[in-house]
Amino acid sequence: MNDLEIQVLGMSRSGNHAICNWIFNQADEPKLLLNCAEGKTNPFVTCRPFSSGQPGWRETPEPARHGAAPKAGTERALLMHSYEDSWLAHAFSKELEAHHDMWLGPSRRRVRLLILRDPYNLCASRMRMGATLSPHVLRQMWKQHAREALDDTRKVENKVIVLYNRWSTEAAYRRDIAEELGLNFTDAGADQVPRTMGGSSFDGTSFDGRAAEMATNERWKAYVRDPDYRAIFDTEMVSLATRLFGPPPAGLELGDPASEDALLEK
Repeated sequence: MNDLEIQVLGMSRSGNHAICNWIFNQADEPKLLLNCAEGKTNPFVTCRPFSSGQPGWRETPEPARHGAAPKAGTERALLMHSYEDSWLAHAFSKELEAHHDMWLGPSRRRVRLLILRDPYNLCASRMRMGATLSPHVLRQMWKQHAREALDDTRKVENKVIVLYNRWSTEAAYRRDIAEELGLNFTDAGADQVPRTMGGSSFDGTSFDGRAAEMATNERWKAYVRDPDYRAIFDTEMVSLATRLFGPPPAGLELGDPASEDALLEK
């Protein structure tokens, strides 16, 4: 039986690994994190390695037999399984619901955590990383997640929304999220940069231990003149982003390429 089960979904480069690490650090033991599983499948089977040569899970305390794969049905204070770059219906799937107790074991409380980052810095980080979603799919998926975060749609039950921009900069916001999840807030892990996928697209792990110093809200500046980058943002995407995060950054005038050049030269 799992006391608390958290299913996490966010687009790649939305701070998913940092937020999962932060939750994991504050949760009671025993606890297990299954990394970046495939939707509509058993996450114990499809979780992906944190890095080359590493398993797709993180468990505390570590099993008595080193390297032994975790199993469902064990008594745990926390079971967390994460998903990236997935449509809502693929991650929060009917298949998972139908096989839930067999795949994951029963849970006393279940939470679905949806993470969003503003699209301007998200897309810059994804371009730097070389993420593979087409601009059309990227745009449509982000908008689907944004509508759900704003309650324009209500497809996901028992959801908790985390806005990465606020999570990364506001300790009071992190405290509120921890309380909503039922965690004893210590803020442990907030300054760590997980090594998964090489850490930050721009900084790697060089800011580990001082993550708050990273310029995560200025990544857009690296692509402000890039027409492929600017073409990602349609009117609806900008409108949804404004409702969640405020207006586009000053200097990112999406409809006028010359505007960025003029502002950056000042």
